[in-house]
Amino acid sequence: MNVVDSDIRAEILAQITTKTSTAPRDVAQKLAKEGEDWRKLLPRIREQAKELHGEGKLNFIRKKKVVPPEGLKGVFRLAVSNPDR
Repeated sequence: MNVVDSDIRAEILAQITTKTSTAPRDVAQKLAKEGEDWRKLLPRIREQAKELHGEGKLNFIRKKKVVPPEGLKGVFRLAVSNPDR
């Protein structure tokens, strides 16, 4: 997979600005080439999402509540941190 971190960040930001939230799976499936296993991108997507969270650009959502990314396990979504902008 020749996906660079800047591509991951750009796709996350694109998806959270066009929808209310997105799943990391959706980002991975968009970036993976046909025939590639998109699941291999998930750890890198999580890391880039953590960085974007640290920059105040997105929130992690679980059960419709904002949660910290540290220690987060299971299903979560990514959402823009300030939807009023």
